[in-house]
Amino acid sequence: MVNHLRWAKLGKDGVTALLVLNNLAKRLPGDPQRWLFRNASLHLAPADFVAVMGESGVGKSTLLHIIAGLDRPDAGHMTFKGQSLDTLDDDARTLLRRRYMGFVFQAFHLIPQLTVEENIALPWRLNGLPRRDMNRRVKTLVERLGIGSHLNAWPRELSGGEMQRVAVARAVVHRPSLILADEPTGSLDAESAETVLSLLREVGEAEAAAIVLVTHSATAADWAQRRLRFDAQGFHPL
Repeated sequence: MVNHLRWAKLGKDGVTALLVLNNLAKRLPGDPQRWLFRNASLHLAPADFVAVMGESGVGKSTLLHIIAGLDRPDAGHMTFKGQSLDTLDDDARTLLRRRYMGFVFQAFHLIPQLTVEENIALPWRLNGLPRRDMNRRVKTLVERLGIGSHLNAWPRELSGGEMQRVAVARAVVHRPSLILADEPTGSLDAESAETVLSLLREVGEAEAAAIVLVTHSATAADWAQRRLRFDAQGFHPL
């Protein structure tokens, strides 16, 4: 089960691997004879911060969905915290994602029936974390992201940039081991983008969380420890 995951070793240097992708591949939707991408291999240790860049339509968002267990690869293997995700059913993948991962979706995916505060706190509540610490954690994040005055607002009342910052707060509130961020600064001005990227990097360092940042922005990518280009043949160093 999720609470008893083993840790794997990353190669000969003995660094502990959090996430290992081994030749992942995905076919084009509706065309099983063609591949969207192949040969996607990646090792991430705790606290790694990797920026993934590439042309639109090459499958970067699809790759993040596969890592999160929201989609399945058509070939290849993946392990997270030493557990082969190939062996997990959908319920187990959901539990794994809920507890250990935070996802900043490109389209935000805020729940319209919940306030800003309730949206941010949702992962905390779903994981049954101590309620006595929840309010302090949420308050710290919204103040840092400049959305403290919107705690009681509904998503429909927010701008695109405000919704994006709420999505970032929700992704990190429960201190996940892996943060998947799909264009998390796409709707932000330069100052707000810097605040978000600074927060992500600080969370990664403080919580030993690995971060996979998908971005078209070279400025955003510069915040990462490594930059990779992603295309139909997988990852390539930049």
